[in-house]
Formats: sequence, structure tokens, C-alpha cells
Amino acid sequence: MSTSDTFGNQASTQVLASVLISPGAGGLTQIEPALRRALDGTGPTIAPIPTEPENIASTIKSVIRADDPDFPIESGDIAIVCSTSGSTGTPRGTLLSRTALHASATAFGTRFGTDARWVLAMPIHRIAGLMVLVRSHFNSSPIVIDPSIGGARQFSAPTFWATTQSAVRSSRADGRPLMVSLVPTQISRLIDSGKVGIEALQAYDLVLSGAAATPQPLLEKLRQLGIKVSVSYGMSETCGGCVFDGRPLDGVQISIASEQDAQPGRISIAGAVVASGYRLRPDLDGVSFIDKRFITHDVGAIDPAGLIHILGRLDDIVTVGGVNVALSAVEAAIRHHPNIDEVAVIDITDPLWGSLPLAYVVLRANETHTEESKNKLRHEIQEAVAQRIGRAATPRTVSFVDQLPMLDSGKIDRLGLRLQANQEISDGQLNHPGEV
Repeated sequence: MSTSDTFGNQASTQVLASVLISPGAGGLTQIEPALRRALDGTGPTIAPIPTEPENIASTIKSVIRADDPDFPIESGDIAIVCSTSGSTGTPRGTLLSRTALHASATAFGTRFGTDARWVLAMPIHRIAGLMVLVRSHFNSSPIVIDPSIGGARQFSAPTFWATTQSAVRSSRADGRPLMVSLVPTQISRLIDSGKVGIEALQAYDLVLSGAAATPQPLLEKLRQLGIKVSVSYGMSETCGGCVFDGRPLDGVQISIASEQDAQPGRISIAGAVVASGYRLRPDLDGVSFIDKRFITHDVGAIDPAGLIHILGRLDDIVTVGGVNVALSAVEAAIRHHPNIDEVAVIDITDPLWGSLPLAYVVLRANETHTEESKNKLRHEIQEAVAQRIGRAATPRTVSFVDQLPMLDSGKIDRLGLRLQANQEISDGQLNHPGEV
């Protein structure tokens, strides 16, 4: 049963139904029937929730109040409540309507085609993996599942190659183009694995790289290898990717909060793909969804050719001794070093400087370093940043780690890194950084 609210939308008394998703292929079996009914409007609004890890599952459920009759869904048109990855704190439940999801799938199909076969290697409770299912539903696209899905096993080049070969055989039989959506970390690991990973990527008619920024050196490498990559920009609040290679999908309008959109400014997004708001968070809706636009936390600019460039995040800009420093720009400068595989730059609060940047670096697997060579590398990294950006941006410490902590969405767990840095300082494992 539903009644009309003061805005003319359908206010529903329907309970938000959780769909628990197990790791592996079984997760797809669990969500497909409920997703189909939610998108067709014949079933309840669903909230995809992973069964593992338990702490993430319990956090999501408590935030969005799934299966709670005291908190019905906000509108009868909502098909999916998709949780954000919570990279800066508590996750949010994003209200995605059937209209928005259909608009996204249709605009994507107009840009890239509707007859694809998809390889699914992303978590299906997050927007990137979920949108593969949504496009498949609206376009009747078959899906091939990588065994790593949902953390069932570690993502690896040999397994992904085998999954890809199975999909290639099917596409040769029916002529469907082959597509896959991956995060930059997955792509980088496939490239670093050598022939097996590279040949797997070369088999695709489209490789979407999204969920996190794609480093320019990686993008150049992919294009040198003839891999058909498209860099996507979007978020749960826009039904996933809404800008590809700098060009918005049809019906998506991008604005920059600066004079004539030419200078860097805050990005806002309008169009049918925009979410209806956040689950049970009218306080956030009031600052994030204004005049049918989603106000992002990203900074960008539009060049004379009309291409959109994502430059970083508002919360990525910190003040060091009175100087504004974009942590993403520091990361980009460090990535240019030939010995660096991955990098994350975070900041900690300092009573004298305001904020201090710290770098966590993963070295390339084929490189062997002594403590002496690591110290030399630290100096090279700090000098490179100082020369490219300025002394204030220089990381006060450079820590070499085997891997960076990642969220299940494929983004770096920056909050976790900040907590780790503060704990290391407290334990005396990391000297409190000072002036470089």
C-alpha cells in the first residue's frame, strides 16, 4: 500500500527487504530474482548486503534499517538501496529509483552498445558490480562470473584469464562484444603479472576502469598494449559511471562551481541518473541533493574541448603551514617514479603545521631494495614532490608496505590508513613527522 506525499511522489509503507549475498557465484543466484522483481516493480525495494565480512554487513543493516517495519522505504519508485563504501566513515544508503537505473542502463547502451556479454569481477552489493546486473537485466546481456567475486578467493591473473577464455568462447559463438568492469588495482595487477594478465585484458572489447582514479602511467601503458580501456567517473549517487573518458552520458549535465566552468571547482551532476537521496538522512539530502542536482565532493574542470577532468576531492585538500595541498596531486607525482607500484598519501593533524602529509608506498614486485636503497628512494620521492608541487606538499614520512588496505569497493581505505598512522606514532613505530 502507498499514498502520495506532498511532493506528488508515491510514499510507500513497504518494508525495505535485505538480500544477503554470499561470496562467489552463489551470490548472483541469491540476488537475481529479487533484483528482477525490484526493477520490474513487481517486488519490494531491495538492499544488497554481503554476508561477509560480518562487521560490514551489520553496519550496513543498522544504517539503512533493512527489514524494519518501523522504517518503510521513502518512495514506491525506489528499486534499490545501494550502500556506499564508507571510505570516509559511516556508509550511506543511496536511494536508486527504477527511473534512474533504467536511464543509466539506456544511456550506457547508447554509448557502448546493448548486446554485450559481461564478465563480472566486482562485488555485487556495490554500485560497480550492481550496475553490471542492472544493464544485464534491461539489455538481456549474459554474464560470466569470475570466481573471485565477493571475496570468495583472491583476484588473480590465471583465474581471470580462465574466466575470460570461457567468455571469449561464448562470444565467438554468438558474436557478442565482451566487456568487463574493474578497479585500477585489479588492472595494474593483471599488467604486472605479465603475458597471462595482459592477454586477458586484450581479449575485451571494452575494459571499464573506475571506482578509483586511474593513474595516468597505467592508462598510457594500457593504450600502448592495445587494450580498449575507458575511464569512468561516477558514484552510487549517479547509478555508477555517468562520465566516460571525460564525456558525460546522454542526459547527464555536469557543472563546475567556478567562473564559466573553466577553472577548477566543485562538481555537481544533474540528469535522470541522479539518486533520489539517502536512506533516512534528510539532513544529508539538504546539502547533497539541491534543485535536482547531486553536489559531489569532487573538484574538476572542463577544458575547451568540453572534456571533464577530475582533479581530486574537496576533502583531499589540506592546509600545511598555511599552504593548500591536494593529496591526490602528491600521489600523482609519486606514481611517476618507475619503482612505485601503488601509493596512498594521507594527512595527520599537527598542532604546528595544521596537517602533515604522509605517504604509504608499495614497490614493484620485481624490485629488490635494501634499507640503504629505500632511504635513497625516500629522498628521491620527497625531492620529486617538492620540485613538482612545492615544499609544503612533501610527505614528511614515506613508509614502504607490502600492500595498501582496500575497501571491498576497490578504493583505498584512507580512514584506516589515518588510524594506522596515528597508532604507529602512538606506539613509537613511526616517529612524529616534522619539517622536511
